[in-house]
Amino acid sequence: MPSPFLAAISIFLFAFALRFLGLDWGLPNANQWYSFHPDESTRQIVGAVGSILGGENGWNPKFFNYPSLSIYATVFVYEILAILGQNSSAALGEFWPIVRDIIFAGRLFSVFTGALTASLVFLLARELGFRKGALFAGVLAALVPAHVQHSHFATVDIPATFFCALCLFLSVKFLNTNAQKWFWLAVFAAGLAAGTKYNMLVVLAAPLIALWLQNAKTPHKIGVSMASIGLAFLAFLVSTPYAILDFPSFWGDANGNGFYFEAFVHPKIGSGDLFTQTGNGWIYHATFNLPFAFGWILIFAALGGVVTSAKNRIWWPILAFGALCFVSLGFSQVRFMRYVLPLTPVLALLAASFVSFVLQKSRALGAGSAVTVGAATLAGAITVLGHFLAPDPRTRAAQILSDTPTIATIENPWFYTPPFRPNFSGAPVEGVVTIGTDTKKLRDLGEAVLVVSEFEIREKRRLNPAPTAEFLSEVERKFPQKTEFQSEVWALPGRNFVPHDYLYTHPKIWIYGD
Repeated sequence: MPSPFLAAISIFLFAFALRFLGLDWGLPNANQWYSFHPDESTRQIVGAVGSILGGENGWNPKFFNYPSLSIYATVFVYEILAILGQNSSAALGEFWPIVRDIIFAGRLFSVFTGALTASLVFLLARELGFRKGALFAGVLAALVPAHVQHSHFATVDIPATFFCALCLFLSVKFLNTNAQKWFWLAVFAAGLAAGTKYNMLVVLAAPLIALWLQNAKTPHKIGVSMASIGLAFLAFLVSTPYAILDFPSFWGDANGNGFYFEAFVHPKIGSGDLFTQTGNGWIYHATFNLPFAFGWILIFAALGGVVTSAKNRIWWPILAFGALCFVSLGFSQVRFMRYVLPLTPVLALLAASFVSFVLQKSRALGAGSAVTVGAATLAGAITVLGHFLAPDPRTRAAQILSDTPTIATIENPWFYTPPFRPNFSGAPVEGVVTIGTDTKKLRDLGEAVLVVSEFEIREKRRLNPAPTAEFLSEVERKFPQKTEFQSEVWALPGRNFVPHDYLYTHPKIWIYGD
């Protein structure tokens, strides 16, 4: 067995390589001045980073739908790349090279924290006592399909997962050693998790539970618990200082801005049609998002791990966080797959615990279960990674549309459509006619070519199947020639309808007409 240090470094390098491959996917270029990922837009983190780099408001990002830790980290990575001479120089009169560099810096931060998470899972497994399965736990965390996918994006979910994993590691370290420094460091890490994504403050439950599980009679546990809340808030302010320095901007309003919207409005109103009529939130996450994020095999192994580990109280901080995180997700009407990513360390550890338990009972069955769980998770990771390495369906479609005089779309062009023109973002584009699913407008198109993205019709098919089917039938009648661009999903649950944010990298594109 390699030393723990070498094993942790090896896991980090393995996870880093998986996440770095294909990191240039969908980045802005001369033909496409925006990212294929909608959250990597100038209206969100990228815009906030650009504002800080431009010195418009000092270090105040003026954007608080997310906390500021990832924004500041992206600025830091951007400046490091600039020092190393790795940033592009913007062409005169063009802004897209700067946007590209900011997005790439944010993606590097996700890659780094994603790879560190896998190493932390390995170290945490050792703290939990199953050292022979620790390496397996770290590798599983490195391979989780949704974690691999979202580590390629300049968003907050992967960094938030890292700080949750760090908090869990420090909490168990505290429980094992009774050294108070680990408790306070765990609390501080919980505050940083909240400073990356607001709702990840739930990870504070882990050190608090560890505190109350201590065999030693820690004096004034109630007072220590209250002080820990104060320290977590201080850590949050370290990462998001303008929560106080510019409270009105931080608090925001009900119109899509700031903490108030994200905490109290967005969870109630949902995200348009995306999660309308999707039923119970917990059932939706359990039966739809989790299988695509982790794969059924890993989930079943993790459920077995709950049975084998629940009696051991050293697991309780981890199990409590996992339960609280999952329960909190189910209340919201916003149900993106990426919201389950903080469960990555929990499920990887539980699956490895189950495999270790089986291995103790039967070497053959244990080896078989390890191979099954590992191979299934690897297959999912390879599928996800393949979408970053293969030509994107939107790019392929755009190559044959360059000389098309008149193009029609269902909705305004955006990240989900081929880049008809370099600069557009969910707004009307000259030369592109938007018809919705109006059959009359379709019949009046004349000789236009119709371009349809899977994102434009999937929810319409689900919510209004008859009118949408009628429209698509008319499309097939009017345009007998059809070209389809897609990337296959073969190693995950296999449904034709996949989570919205899993589809970012490979939407189907149909071109109707000559």
